[in-house]
Amino acid sequence: MLGYDVDFGHMEFISLLGSTKFQEKSVGYMAVSLLLRPTDEMMTLVVNSMRNDVIGPHHYGKTLALAALSNIGGFDLAEALAGDVQRLIMASLEGGGGRGPVETAATRESNRTLICKKAALCLLRFFRTNPECLEIGDWVIRFEMLLDDKDIGVLNSVMSLLVGLGSQNSVVLEPVVNFVILVLSRLAVGRHCSLEYLYYNLPCPWLQVKCLRFLQFYKVRDVDYEHLEILYDILRKILIKPDLSESENKNNARYSILFEAISLTISFGYDAPADLRDHVGALLGRFIGVKDANIRYLGLEAMTRLAKSDGPKRAQAHQDIVLESLRDGDVSVRRRALDLIFVLVDETNSEEVVGELVASLASAPSAIKEDMVVKIAILAEKYSPGNEWYIDTMVSVILAAGDFVAEPVWHRVIMIVTNNPEVHEYSAMKMFQAVQSKYCHEIAIALAGYLLGEVGVNICEQIGMGGYDQFAALHQHYHRCNAKTQAILLTCYIKLVNLYPDTRDVILDVFTKYSTSSHLELQQRACEYLALPSVGQEIMENVMNSMPPYVDKGNALLSLHEAEIESSDRSIWVTTKGDENRNQADSVVVTDHEYNEAVTESMREQHIHGEESAPERQMDLLSLDESDDEPEYSSGVFENDEEPEAPANDYTPMSNDVIEISPHLQGNVKAWFTNAVLAIGAPLGLGESASARKVIIFENEVISISYSADIRGHQGRLGMYFENKSMNENEFTNFEVEIPSVDYMSIEKQTHGKGISGGEVLHVQLAIQCLRPFNSSPAFIVHFDNVRERHAYSLQLPLTAASFFEAIPTDKATYMARWKSLETEKTESQEIFQLTKKIDSAYLHHVRSTVIPALHIGAAIGLDSDTTVTGSCSFQTGAVGADGSLISVGAMMRLEADIAQNRFRLTVRAKHPLIVSALW
Repeated sequence: MLGYDVDFGHMEFISLLGSTKFQEKSVGYMAVSLLLRPTDEMMTLVVNSMRNDVIGPHHYGKTLALAALSNIGGFDLAEALAGDVQRLIMASLEGGGGRGPVETAATRESNRTLICKKAALCLLRFFRTNPECLEIGDWVIRFEMLLDDKDIGVLNSVMSLLVGLGSQNSVVLEPVVNFVILVLSRLAVGRHCSLEYLYYNLPCPWLQVKCLRFLQFYKVRDVDYEHLEILYDILRKILIKPDLSESENKNNARYSILFEAISLTISFGYDAPADLRDHVGALLGRFIGVKDANIRYLGLEAMTRLAKSDGPKRAQAHQDIVLESLRDGDVSVRRRALDLIFVLVDETNSEEVVGELVASLASAPSAIKEDMVVKIAILAEKYSPGNEWYIDTMVSVILAAGDFVAEPVWHRVIMIVTNNPEVHEYSAMKMFQAVQSKYCHEIAIALAGYLLGEVGVNICEQIGMGGYDQFAALHQHYHRCNAKTQAILLTCYIKLVNLYPDTRDVILDVFTKYSTSSHLELQQRACEYLALPSVGQEIMENVMNSMPPYVDKGNALLSLHEAEIESSDRSIWVTTKGDENRNQADSVVVTDHEYNEAVTESMREQHIHGEESAPERQMDLLSLDESDDEPEYSSGVFENDEEPEAPANDYTPMSNDVIEISPHLQGNVKAWFTNAVLAIGAPLGLGESASARKVIIFENEVISISYSADIRGHQGRLGMYFENKSMNENEFTNFEVEIPSVDYMSIEKQTHGKGISGGEVLHVQLAIQCLRPFNSSPAFIVHFDNVRERHAYSLQLPLTAASFFEAIPTDKATYMARWKSLETEKTESQEIFQLTKKIDSAYLHHVRSTVIPALHIGAAIGLDSDTTVTGSCSFQTGAVGADGSLISVGAMMRLEADIAQNRFRLTVRAKHPLIVSALW
């Protein structure tokens, strides 16, 4: 207590939980809540006492236990007691409650509502730490009954639970929307509320806020017409007549409802009535100019969301007020104003707004200066009227912001200048003028060093800008730069030597001086550059040639820009890093302990068919027939570390206006698939988590799809990560991941959101069970809308038969005995195939040490020669055999190399023909 660990008295206060006296029991629960954490070993001694009180007859025992459970939380408590807490809520629906000292109807009703309120909040805490502790679908009908309760306190607690569940799975709870609208109508329109819940004559504003927040999870199409009209009437009552007064406390309550109504209207988009949207725009225009910093902050935040939804025109009408807010004394208001400015800029006002941002950069607080620099750089590039204006702007930004200019910002300037020869002379002149000053920031010196070395030759004929003048301007700053900038300057100097012979002697003296530098990087550069002129002029010119144009792989600045500001409709129970450090058990991350619960418990009974139609070839065993022209693999599975690169124009509109995968990207899709299978299957390193190993399975300029998998036996948990790569922060809408059902595998998909903002990543979890052998990977289709374009990408999950293999290492005798037992026509397949890559001992070692383990094939010890690879495995299924055990299918392979002919012969034997074909 008081910040100190308590290592005594635990058994005493635990014993108080079993007391029959209220005072002793309450002291015990207070001590448990303060001194124990869910991960403590002593929690096992507490669980039974808590459960006895939860299911016991006395209402005071129930309330004390529920309050303690809500404070402690934790995965194990949720797993053990969530069912009992749910039964308390269901009992309250039937009028049940604990016995008290006085058995009157009023007491029983009071006990019922008290227990129901505490149980709902306790269940919310359990769901935060263990989402699997309850099935949301089972609660739809119960919520409909709970929302009909007359007690406002019960409704308030139930809405807290509903908002929490809806943030995770809004689709399942869609039938509850109409009931929430009716509750909101009773409060906002009918004003039906008991006196104790009136706050400054407002009927329970906290409950109204929760109702409005819950409705933000849904679109207009999710509400039927009758209830939608009721909702519009409520919004008009709130928005058109805010009814503000002189009382600050009353206004705070009014504003809380008003801003949630504004957020709800914005979330409806263009589906909301025009008059409501006009009122929202008018209110926000008024709010961003008021004196109250809190209201101004909320107004700027809401108008930013409105501008992202409607476009910048409405916000541009208040541009002067927003720019004035950029000079506000409150840094949080400045940050929100900066976010709004970023979305209201277009071609019509870019020069004016960017100029204002640059002018206010020098006086901006350090907390937002780096964000300002990134936003200015993005806007200046996106809406540049000309490259010279862009150069002027960025030089001004670098000189004004200095240390707050991130490396990607000035690296981007170098890329744009290099790729646009028409500004080489202008940019060289600007940077030369910048470094002529005695006081110049180090980042400007680094940028000038690079650009003058590359394009400074364009100004060497001008008076006072010759090669020696450029060297002198740069070298005056050399001694106060760090080693990284000094290394750039040394490289610039050797390029000056190559271009201007008159600088040779003085620059070689510099190299001689730093050839004995204590900094190894500077010493190496100085020594190499000192020796370079002696190798010959022709070689030196070839080495010192100008850098070629950069390949633009997208603007790296977007990764620095936080595209989405956390707003009022975010998930309310996301565990923060601080919470994780305090209590790891409260984390919503699925742990190994939850693994079996994440996979479907019920399994369809399937018999394994003996005959199948001719199988299509899924992938060869080792991807050994890939040509050199196709992309190499990464993630440590293959030796080349380069990922497949998506072409610049990688999608093509189809005739039905649906954008699908471009034909010239199909080769990369195959490489990504194979890479994912092998990378995910590779043995984990020390301390490495399977869920942390992500590989790309598709990428273009619009979307990037990554994949992780944790597969154990016949079941597994998959993670799919969908990133919106749009540079202009366009939101993906109507986003859906469709997984057609297959008879050989059970796949359950976690419910996910329907939108992804620019720069955001959507994580979708899948729970899978392999039911029977197969030879074709499950498909999935990604649908979404982006800037009035419909995208539909049909891909395959990187799941093959090898994903469910279990390696079986054997000795020589065991392997040969099993190999002979499988010697039948139906269970053997053999093929000889040529390889474009050279087969040598190093390549065969790579196959043995890397590829075979990634496919979960156990080696046969003592059997292989220098040119053979043999192994065996067992394919795991969830099908139950006659003896009640799970069925597994054995498989064996032998790979023989003909080095002279540069080809392989692969022989596969298995107990099931589909496993044979799957290995091919």
